[in-house]
Amino acid sequence: MTEIVMNQSELAAEIAARLRDEVAAAVKAQSVGVATTATTAEGEGVSFGDFLKCVATNDVQRLRAVYKSSKALDETTGAGGGFLVPTQFEERIRAVGAPMLFDQLVAAGRGPLMLRTNAAELALPVLEQDQAPNVESSALVGGVRLVWREQSADVAESEPKFEQKIFRPHSADAYVAAATELITDAPQALEDTLVTLFGRAYAVLKARVMLRGTGVGQPRGIVGHPASISVTRATGSSSQADNDTSTILAMIQRLLPGSATAVWIAHPFWRSRLMATRLSETLLYTVNGQSLVYGDTLAGIPIAYSEHLPAVAEAGSLVLADLSYYAFVERAGFSVAFSEHVRFLKRQSVWLFGVRIDGAPLVNAPLILADGAGNNTVSPFVQIAQGS
Repeated sequence: MTEIVMNQSELAAEIAARLRDEVAAAVKAQSVGVATTATTAEGEGVSFGDFLKCVATNDVQRLRAVYKSSKALDETTGAGGGFLVPTQFEERIRAVGAPMLFDQLVAAGRGPLMLRTNAAELALPVLEQDQAPNVESSALVGGVRLVWREQSADVAESEPKFEQKIFRPHSADAYVAAATELITDAPQALEDTLVTLFGRAYAVLKARVMLRGTGVGQPRGIVGHPASISVTRATGSSSQADNDTSTILAMIQRLLPGSATAVWIAHPFWRSRLMATRLSETLLYTVNGQSLVYGDTLAGIPIAYSEHLPAVAEAGSLVLADLSYYAFVERAGFSVAFSEHVRFLKRQSVWLFGVRIDGAPLVNAPLILADGAGNNTVSPFVQIAQGS
């Protein structure tokens, strides 16, 4: 009889592959996808400015014939929504967010799992990792373990445990007022203004909800989530730098082992304090710039800053996260609507851009280590507690 031998890393890879297969099967069964078919506008005079003018004048014939755009119906109210933005213009809007936190994280390979769907909801299988594992297994692989057996004896069952998370993209809208004359007098200026404003607003929204979303009518963020481990600030030294160093080391200790894509995210006012931390005579902070690819690091882990975290003295102002354990789901397609009546007396027209998104951590609680103690936990999300 041929025995199949797997080391721990191979077993973890096998379970990860199994989870990917389960996710793919769930996506296929729900007739949704991680990407949508591109809608590319072709024809004379095609531009985002012309598209906006067609929306403003309700030129449905040109919107359908040239831009392949139709009404995006609001399923919660049954009312007509805005027109879907063609793909090449949507990509321009997204590109505006490239220098901002969320898009930098994704580009550096340290962002969340990104999914796009055409459906009202998306159910994803997730390994149940919040239960105490057998001492010969690990919560990291959903309880699967290699079981010792005598020759010719029956093989004991050891299946991974899956549960489901339901993602239902929530609607978010950006309201922009612009002078009515821009539509006819300076469509290019209107185009550039709206692309920039909406692109930045969407990038800010994604970062905000990933960090601090409430989960009520919007995505659930990692700060304060039940899966996040809160680390008490060290106070045993008269030196603030020594206390901060001890706190940082304690946070690293509670991070999920093997988190190769982990990243620090801090309130901007943490930077000067973190730059003073050291281990013996070695500084923990390395200054290389603000890029996440070759930028600053803290204890060898890239660090980014966000104004959307709480102030330095508050809980969650410093976070250590492996965002591959966070899923961000977009309902495919931006929409744009127009009204010339809302601000008529100010001679302004109103543009309403819409997106639908959801997001949440893919673990429900800290993971219990298989060391037999039963209360030693780690997590892909670690945050600092309240303190000075």
